Amino acid sequence: MQKKVNCCRFHEAALHKVRRRFSWRGVVALCLMAGGMPAAAQETNHYPNGTSGILAGSVPGPGYYYLMYNLFYDADRLKDGAGNAARAADGKSLDFNAKAFANVHRVIHVTQLKFLGAEFSWNVAVPLVYRSVRIGNYRVDDSNFALGDVNLEPLVLEWRGPQWDFGVGYGLFAPTGERDDLQPAKPGKDFWTHYPIVAGTWFFDPERTWSASFLSRYEFHGKRKDVDITPGRDVSLELGLGKRFGMLTAGVSGYAQWQVTKDTGAGVGADASRDRVYGLGPEIQYFSTEYGLGFQLRHWREFGAKDRSQGSITTLTLLKPF
Repeated sequence: MQKKVNCCRFHEAALHKVRRRFSWRGVVALCLMAGGMPAAAQETNHYPNGTSGILAGSVPGPGYYYLMYNLFYDADRLKDGAGNAARAADGKSLDFNAKAFANVHRVIHVTQLKFLGAEFSWNVAVPLVYRSVRIGNYRVDDSNFALGDVNLEPLVLEWRGPQWDFGVGYGLFAPTGERDDLQPAKPGKDFWTHYPIVAGTWFFDPERTWSASFLSRYEFHGKRKDVDITPGRDVSLELGLGKRFGMLTAGVSGYAQWQVTKDTGAGVGADASRDRVYGLGPEIQYFSTEYGLGFQLRHWREFGAKDRSQGSITTLTLLKPF
């Protein structure tokens, strides 16, 4: 995959500043993948929203499951810490475009083991990520395809009631992807992340055809290996409201993501804005009992972004139980 960052000596100082401010967000997750580029802060969180929606708070019954996520991200807007369109140092509008595609392979094992009445499960997700970023004002043009940061959730507990599911768990991201601030399209974050999980689904009818669900994570980030920066903590919340019609489920889903503490360390710039973003859109799910295959398709438009990019996310997930 071709990679290039073009600049002349006249732009060298400004370009170095922009590269620090426009770090790509990581690309991996429990149900992974989207990208984003902060407009001022050096870092954003690991977990990429866009992979769970309707029934996000429910874990399937005991068995092995393979999921393949195909997530597309496209953005041509970059927002500053106040939520306004970011501008170049000379005051001009940014010639900005960011694209990402993640092909993520996830294995889930829901065991027969019980703990305090809850089913125990674990899962691991391995992302292959293509990203490209262009900032014409600073002659930045970079693209890359590589392994991203691997996501592991070794502990998930799920309780089930007649009209509800509720779960808690623990997960982490390992810095397996390569990072280079001079090549902003590389997908690695270069730090560890640990997070607790709280999730749930409420079914409005005994037949479980109407559902409202949520899936939340609170991320604690470690220090970057190469720079004295420890990213601030983040909250991610994915939501879904759906109605099942036989093997087809349709509805709306979305997400909210907030940075709740500031980045710290000697490498943090003067602008310590906290990023945020929201997304909303339609979703459909289908599962064929005859062929033992299913898919999920959702398209979300982002809004209300601060200190990061704002665009759209389309996710197609294929599901195969074993």
